[in-house]
Amino acid sequence: MEDPSLQPPKEFTCPLSSLLMADPVIVSTGHTFERACILACVDLGFNPPSLLPYLDLSTISKPSALPLFPNINLKSAILNWCSKTGFPKPVPITQEAAREIVRGLIAREKTTSVKSQPSSKYAQDNQPSSSLSGQTFLQIVPEETPVATQDGSLEDNLLVRLIDTEPGEQVAALVSLREATRDNRERRRSLCTSRMLGVLRRLLLSRNAGVQINAAAALVNLSLEPSNKINLVRAEVVPPLVELLTHGSSELRDHAAGAIYSLAVEEKNRVAIGVLGAIPPLLKLFATTSEGVRARRDAGMGLYYLTLEELNKSKLTRVPGVAGILLEMVTEQEVRRPALMVSANLAESQEGREVLIDCGAVEVLVRLMRDGVVAPGSVEEENCLRALRWMSRASMRFRGMARAAGAEAVLSQVEESTVDGLRKEYASRTLRSIAGEEEDGSSSSMFDGNDVVMISLSDTSPFRELYNNYRKLAKLKSAQF
Repeated sequence: MEDPSLQPPKEFTCPLSSLLMADPVIVSTGHTFERACILACVDLGFNPPSLLPYLDLSTISKPSALPLFPNINLKSAILNWCSKTGFPKPVPITQEAAREIVRGLIAREKTTSVKSQPSSKYAQDNQPSSSLSGQTFLQIVPEETPVATQDGSLEDNLLVRLIDTEPGEQVAALVSLREATRDNRERRRSLCTSRMLGVLRRLLLSRNAGVQINAAAALVNLSLEPSNKINLVRAEVVPPLVELLTHGSSELRDHAAGAIYSLAVEEKNRVAIGVLGAIPPLLKLFATTSEGVRARRDAGMGLYYLTLEELNKSKLTRVPGVAGILLEMVTEQEVRRPALMVSANLAESQEGREVLIDCGAVEVLVRLMRDGVVAPGSVEEENCLRALRWMSRASMRFRGMARAAGAEAVLSQVEESTVDGLRKEYASRTLRSIAGEEEDGSSSSMFDGNDVVMISLSDTSPFRELYNNYRKLAKLKSAQF
């Protein structure tokens, strides 16, 4: 039954209609809209502020001349979300209804233009038709944090310099922004406004390398504040960050990976970041030995947090060769921990454990513990045990491989020597699977994962709170770096 209080994620709604998108399409700037709505903009000569100065719809003669690319990944994510939540699946709106929506936006923009009184050079140079002041249209950052007078003046001063056409002035302003937000949490909150984020998003794609690098570094600083994380994703900074991950210089990839890692810590951001294409370039960066250690670790931790979501587990599993890449990286000391954490996440899904087993993960993980490569009681050992426990649910396939790898002796030693309840549980349950005492999916233990618990424990069960606390603790311990 549909929950009347349930609202679609902002990332799934059209910026023009605010409705769940039925036919999302991408324009050349990378922005996504409902197809009928963006075509209505061309038809009526209305230019969404977010597209300027990169795309001016008024120069396009007719709707059919606008290049549009179906956002298949986003459409699939929307339909999956509807199926999971019971929310009604979106229905494409008619072209006439879309034109009415756009007419309303045009009228609202005219009203805003008449009422608004510029209070600074920034406001004078950027009326509502600008991409920097279109918060009425796009509603990029809801519930903006009120700023103190001093920080308000700082923001205006920085914005005037950032919209300067001289790259040297832009770099100087970005350096000032980085310094202001390096350690000062209040400054991070007060400067994370829709105006600032609109400018930074544009500067990420500047042709000047210095501007790009400093804009990306400033975004990393802003993303460190927990209250900013959701607003940053809603401000559409992820697509340009993915672009930098894919095609940027080594330094740009470093900053982009750090920003995405920071944003992925927020649970509500994970589906959107995955849908926007961050997973393949993160994996590529994680696996590239010529990259810096910090960049690789940030990419790995970004993948760890993203793959806490089932949808992203599936996306990563389907990247060609992912299991072999991860198993190669668990042999590298510098990135072993995040590689094991991501591998254990993948093992939680049926398709994930299948590809891991196919690539010899059982033997690799057992060898890491047997040879003392991962220290007893360490986070690395815990994730080896977690991955083996989940892979043991593959029943007969796992059983033969585990015996061949000598897993029984290794797991028995863990079971006997550890006092950690979680590690002991992983080891003992895996041993029972190897011995054939526990069939795939038959156990009702809460340690077996969400799929079993959802069957054996009702939402009103007195054990539900205990289980939720356990899951939070387990994830927290695994995430410590």
